[in-house]
Amino acid sequence: MRPLTPIALVARTLPPVVAVVSALLPATVVAAPPAAPVTAGAAAVLDAGLGTPVMLGGRRNTAFLRVSVVGAKVPPGMTRSEVNVCLAIDRSGSMAGEKMASARRGAISALARLSDRDIVSVVAYDDTIQIVVPATRASNRRTIESGIERLQPGGSTALFAGVVKCAQEVRKFATRDRVNRIILLSDGIANVGPSSPTELGILGADLMREGISVATVGLGADYNEDLMTELALRSDGRHTFVERAADLARFLDEEMGAATSVVARDAEVKIRCGEGVRPLRVLGRPADVVGNTVTSAFGKIYGARQHFFVVELDVDPSRAGETSRQIADVQVAFRDLLRNQTVDQSLVVAAEFTDRPNEVDARANPRITAELGLLSADAATERALQLRDAGDIQGAAQVLSQSSLDLESIARKSRDTRLQKKINVQRTRAREVQEPERWSISRKFMKKDISDNVLDGL
Repeated sequence: MRPLTPIALVARTLPPVVAVVSALLPATVVAAPPAAPVTAGAAAVLDAGLGTPVMLGGRRNTAFLRVSVVGAKVPPGMTRSEVNVCLAIDRSGSMAGEKMASARRGAISALARLSDRDIVSVVAYDDTIQIVVPATRASNRRTIESGIERLQPGGSTALFAGVVKCAQEVRKFATRDRVNRIILLSDGIANVGPSSPTELGILGADLMREGISVATVGLGADYNEDLMTELALRSDGRHTFVERAADLARFLDEEMGAATSVVARDAEVKIRCGEGVRPLRVLGRPADVVGNTVTSAFGKIYGARQHFFVVELDVDPSRAGETSRQIADVQVAFRDLLRNQTVDQSLVVAAEFTDRPNEVDARANPRITAELGLLSADAATERALQLRDAGDIQGAAQVLSQSSLDLESIARKSRDTRLQKKINVQRTRAREVQEPERWSISRKFMKKDISDNVLDGL
């Protein structure tokens, strides 16, 4: 079974969560539990568990297996991996004035995140493509800054070609032990060359296979958020919306900071389901399901962060006298960028069976329940976008309002503090879909919500 159409989300009633997302979303990334210093182990640690580790015996069960890879907290003073980054800066005519000035200031300021060992290149694009700074060591700061300072607005927006040229610069120094990243800034509609979300998504997927991710930064109200989101998601990058040019420097700094916090890359998770267990779908992550095996990849793992996805499983009834069973064997392999070596880890996930329903509820994992709730909120946001785009304003508002109520119910049971922020967001979005004068801006925030998932603070 191949992944669904990009950004396609499917809502479905599931206990104890009203809906979950099933689609091509980025890995859900949240603040991880306290991580051990990297000196105590690898740069990332595999974790896996069931939402209901105890199930009712003698009947068929639906189970949710959460698989996460948690990046280690890097101790101060430990040398991080090198970053190989290209800045792709829109210099079309619409960038004239404060936008271009902010782009220049923001790009120069973000360079402070880099060490002299890192690699930097700068590409500017309008209807033509210019290599402003060929790939060079960040120690050549004056040369890099001078190139950025000379940027001036020009004509149209050949966004696709700008990304392609950036990839060529990144490839010059791309290695498996570097973080290879493109940071793309645009304020307008791609109108030269390939310009559909599908075409940019294919480009992003190709780059991810090379180990290159694309972080997209949309500035103002006039860019195509569908295109920018699809490019980011397909390359395992992040999309950021910047409403005001004055805020651009902060967001570019955050994106550069994210690149410097990667501790592992090229992670592949493989789940082999046990006898009588079948994977139904993968929630929160692109994945391939072949028979009873699920395979999913993460382009990169951030330090002190949890990256997770959930697999919905169909579990055959337990046999007479069977009190436990192996549900899945979970394996991960990744490139440890702190030690420059390949790491393999594995876990076996088992379930117990009981004839007491109250024991099932008492032993449920509240953290996994909360994470399913967070995924359900993204499904609701995407559904609301579809309704609003079709002109059903009240329907969109109702979906988002119901989403906040569902999250409140889960929050009371799980007491997970991450849910309150999402509850507030869903309430705000329910109001915003009913405000036509701000819909263009509100839609961009909603697309950002989906692409970020619950990414909090990188």
